[in-house]
Amino acid sequence: MNYPMASLGAGTAERSSRPKQTGRIGLGCIALALVLLGAKPLWSQAQTPEPYPSRALKIVVPFGAGSGTDTATRLLAQRLEGVLKQAVVVENRPGANGAIASTAVARANPDGLTLLMGTNSTHGANPGLIAKLGYDPVKDFIPVAMIATFSSFLVVHPSVAARNPAELLALIKANPKAVTFAAGNTSSLMMGEMFARRAGADMLRVPYQSNPLGLTDVIAGRVQVMFPDIASSIAHVKSGAVRALGVVSLGGRSTQAPEIPTLGEAGVADFNFVGWIGIFVPAGTPESIVKRLGDEIERLVKTAEISQRLQQLGADPRWMGPQEFGPFVRNEVERLPRLLQSMGVQPQ
Repeated sequence: MNYPMASLGAGTAERSSRPKQTGRIGLGCIALALVLLGAKPLWSQAQTPEPYPSRALKIVVPFGAGSGTDTATRLLAQRLEGVLKQAVVVENRPGANGAIASTAVARANPDGLTLLMGTNSTHGANPGLIAKLGYDPVKDFIPVAMIATFSSFLVVHPSVAARNPAELLALIKANPKAVTFAAGNTSSLMMGEMFARRAGADMLRVPYQSNPLGLTDVIAGRVQVMFPDIASSIAHVKSGAVRALGVVSLGGRSTQAPEIPTLGEAGVADFNFVGWIGIFVPAGTPESIVKRLGDEIERLVKTAEISQRLQQLGADPRWMGPQEFGPFVRNEVERLPRLLQSMGVQPQ
């Protein structure tokens, strides 16, 4: 509290003329003392960034274990551990066509330690499928790298009378909404709807949290038709548990099943729809981290080993860095909902 000079009594003027003692040592003295003690000033420590990555990373997969997305992610995670010198954990969070996992990563700390293996479901079609989406696929993420596109089979349960795509189209046309198809992700959903349109009739869509779950019901005969990715279905095609009528691919036949024709070869022209996968981080992640991740992933994807392994999974290695991947994702977010709307699919 400040008092008038007159109220302080005798000796006040004398005391006020002495140099004031603040009771504090200057910052320079503190710094000198710390240096002599072998310590760094606190403000110096705060300015020194932590090396990246400082601890384990997590890649969240929006679909179940065994799917093509999951298998490719585990392959990438294993190799990333070696170059980043940290553990890379894969966490499956299926549900809501990938929206549950995407929402969780969008809200994660943007420190480059929580990544999402996004797809054309999470960052393309979901705005056209889910009315109240818990994340914005463009504003809430930074696209780091596209890794691959996926080819698919058209499969049926062995009890289905159709032996080729043309016969299946005729069966659907003769039995509107009586033929069922399983949809475990956006790609399988959209291919099923597109195929039904070729028949001029609807199939009855049965949704699943992931392709492996849908494929299980096709194998059991509870659902008749499906467009699963090759990675999740090749073993069942080889065993005869399901019958493959064709391959949906931007290229030619699958190297895993070269005896099976593409849908184009089987008479269904211009049926080209493939899924894709890529790494995303939450918005706000430092540019230096995005670049480090992108550079390391690019080197891995372009190695002969990773390229061959991806091809064995039914995937086609396809690299895109942040500068190209960002515009691609924005285009998908506009294109796929429009395509769904044209099929009569409304957000729910």
